[in-house]
Amino acid sequence: MLIGIALVVWFLASIPKEVWGVLLVIGGVALVLWAGAKIFGAKKEVSPAVSASPPEPSPVPPSAPLSTRKTFAAAQTQEPARLKTTRTEDESFGSFVLSTERGVAEHQIPAAPPGTSEKCRWIPAGETVSIAGFSIPGGLLYLGSGPRSGYGVEPALINPALKVTSSAVDVSLRLTDYWPSYSTITPDARRAYLQWLAGGRKDPAANIGYVFLFFYGLERRILMEAPHDSVASADIPAIKAEVRRLLGIYRQSNSFRQYATNFLAYLESEGFSPKTYLNPPPSVGEQTYELPLPLKVGLGQLAADQKAVPASWAHAWVLADPNIVRRTAVNRCSAEFEQLFMRRYTEAHGEGIVLKQNRTKLQFSYRPASGGFGGQLFSRSLGDLPDVSAVKGPLQKLQALVDDCTVSLDPYSRFVGRNPDKAQSLEGLLQLPVEIWPVPVKSELEELKSRVGDGLLVMTFGELSGRLKSAGPLSRDKVLGLVHALESLHLGMEPDVLAGNRIPKAEDKIALFATLPEDGEARTAPVYQAAAVTLDLACATAHSDGEASAHELLLLTRHVDSWSHLSPGHRKRLKAHLRLGIDQPPTLAALKRKLEPLASHARRSIVRFLAHLTQADGVVSPQEVKFLERTYKALDLDAKLVYSDLHASEAPEAPVSTEAAPKKTAGFSLDPVRIAQLQKETAEVSALLANVFVEELAPQVQESEVTAPEEESQPGSVGILGLDADHSAFLRLLISRRSWVKAELADAAADMELMLDGALEHINEAAFDAFDAPLTDGDDPIEINLQLLEALPL
Repeated sequence: MLIGIALVVWFLASIPKEVWGVLLVIGGVALVLWAGAKIFGAKKEVSPAVSASPPEPSPVPPSAPLSTRKTFAAAQTQEPARLKTTRTEDESFGSFVLSTERGVAEHQIPAAPPGTSEKCRWIPAGETVSIAGFSIPGGLLYLGSGPRSGYGVEPALINPALKVTSSAVDVSLRLTDYWPSYSTITPDARRAYLQWLAGGRKDPAANIGYVFLFFYGLERRILMEAPHDSVASADIPAIKAEVRRLLGIYRQSNSFRQYATNFLAYLESEGFSPKTYLNPPPSVGEQTYELPLPLKVGLGQLAADQKAVPASWAHAWVLADPNIVRRTAVNRCSAEFEQLFMRRYTEAHGEGIVLKQNRTKLQFSYRPASGGFGGQLFSRSLGDLPDVSAVKGPLQKLQALVDDCTVSLDPYSRFVGRNPDKAQSLEGLLQLPVEIWPVPVKSELEELKSRVGDGLLVMTFGELSGRLKSAGPLSRDKVLGLVHALESLHLGMEPDVLAGNRIPKAEDKIALFATLPEDGEARTAPVYQAAAVTLDLACATAHSDGEASAHELLLLTRHVDSWSHLSPGHRKRLKAHLRLGIDQPPTLAALKRKLEPLASHARRSIVRFLAHLTQADGVVSPQEVKFLERTYKALDLDAKLVYSDLHASEAPEAPVSTEAAPKKTAGFSLDPVRIAQLQKETAEVSALLANVFVEELAPQVQESEVTAPEEESQPGSVGILGLDADHSAFLRLLISRRSWVKAELADAAADMELMLDGALEHINEAAFDAFDAPLTDGDDPIEINLQLLEALPL
């Protein structure tokens, strides 16, 4: 041992000083290299910890919409900043081992806060959870710290570990971007969202971004989990009910209404029977920019089977189609419109319109609102059904029917608008077409018609209005409405108020008679008015002895039948006029006012006719002579002429007695020669009186023009962005999908009788004018600018 040490010392001492210098330099270099190796080795130990973080989102597929790709690109540039905010306060250099196991030597990850032990937990309907001090009722949301989808953290996932502002926030403020995510919105926005959830998800003032954030979770549950998870699929009824509830509150948002409506339609697109049109049509809910899917399916099946569209399905169609103009009366008088439309649809088209099988095929797809799907499209096949909403012809036929029914309902609509509490009164019903009157009222009218038969029925006007449940005296326009209603049932009424006669009072008698619908203007013609006044003069003369004999009535009735220059309907009305005149003869003063304009020779011809008329029953009573004297004087004629006229009969069979009238016998027969003479004189008098009424009718026509009710103003155009009806209809079809294969869209344009390129250019120009951006992008496929949908006035 000692010898070895001695040898080493001797060897070291024998080394020259120059060698020692070289050895020191070599040792220094080796020491530096060793230290460097130690440092780089430590860095390599840290790098696996960094790679343990969640992977970056995969790129958006090329098939995703343009707007989605742009949004994702912007999010990629912001990702480093988001990661930086999650770093710990201790920024010093160190080495970490990422592990949750206890007993690991180096730094351990802190335990997860309470409630986040699971990465992502679905809270079922009805369950209440506590988040950041809020009690959130109702469930139907995701809670936890994961998972990440292919496009980032699930937007709807509520992570309790993320910061939430402590002070209250106004939920109406817009604190989220277009595609919000709970993980990236600000602490203020998280606070507002939790406030809205805690309030029962029903605050109508809440910003729509919070509604969408909640809606994203419902989409995930249905679209990603329900197809493979029976527990998740059991949530479908509760989710459908919740979406409908949200629609009722937030329908004012075009974007949410479209997404929610399409989401519900997607849920209901499974299980359509092959002949849904055999069932009643689906109820029409909130109107959107396109026909509801259940209606499209049923109408498409009708077209495929070449079956006529039933009236009930046609009615549902016109109420739901945004391309059909519906005026105020359609909504205000919905029940009456339905009844009238279905009746007239059947009258016009029998069993119904048969739809052609057009080239545009019915498809249904749903692109979720949530950015967590990366623009993924969910589609369901509906078979080879045509999309009838793309055809122009049937819409034109339906629009014509809607317009016709609206015109008929406009008076009733105006009445109900002014008198909502009198919609079922007679005053209100008189504004309706009789064909849709209530059954009890129509039954009463049918009974009256049965009693009238082919003859006459005399009653007071009060009795008639009372039988029809009038609430009180009827104004002139209501009486006119009643008479129009009666005439539509082939019942005429005297006095003829449609020809300008006085409106009867409740105690006045009226005559109802069977007739065909007449032209009211023809009844104001001079020749008809002259005939009516002739009968008035005759009735007054017949009553001059205190009563009108049956023989006088029979003679006058035969006179009316002989007036061949009048229509059969007018002669029937004159007989009713005569019947009332016999019961309620006009006064001489009233007749005088009508006859004053006549020349002296004309008045002379008239009174001569009256004198001859009093001889119709073979006896001229002293009362009749006195009446004739008063009539002559009233017309400024010499009363002595009465006697010469009474004895001027051309062929009297016996001297006419002017003594007290004997009792008239039933065996009395009329003299044919005398009748012929009176008929000739009647024609002469009618011709004279016709000249009087030519001057009287003009003011009456002017009055009717002034008193005619004003029509309701037409609504504004249904065009979108100032487009015409055809391009607006094409735009609604265009945005029913998020993208189109060009060939399919060309077929749709052809079905709507449009050129595709020109229609797209026209629509995009309108969009540029309104929003400085086009509505469509790309050539094939043609994609829709989703950000414009919210602003479109659909």
